Amino acid sequence: MFLIGKSEKSDVKRVVWDCENSKSLGSHGVNFGFIKEFWEMIKADLLRFISEFHAYSRLAKGINSYFITLIPKVENPTKLIEFRPISLIASMYKIISKLLTNRLKSVMHQVISKTQFAFLEG
Repeated sequence: MFLIGKSEKSDVKRVVWDCENSKSLGSHGVNFGFIKEFWEMIKADLLRFISEFHAYSRLAKGINSYFITLIPKVENPTKLIEFRPISLIASMYKIISKLLTNRLKSVMHQVISKTQFAFLEG
């Protein structure tokens, strides 16, 4: 139940505030700076979205879409090797994935053997 239980408002806000403000805009034109700036106006909708995810274990179609773009490694790149790929995911999907990841971190010691901890962050 712990992993699938309802998220608390404070958990959601903490996840949003832990994300960098100026990351690239998602497909919907929103980054975390926008979400933080207008938190009081959008928090009810965001919390309802997360609550519906927990209730139905489903995301709306397209919410986990992402874009792959190429970022130059050098100034004035001319070859493909001079770029690195990066994927841009939607803010809503990122919030849910971070909420679930934070929950999973607290039970990893029960799921993963101590000999495998070297491969885990934190």
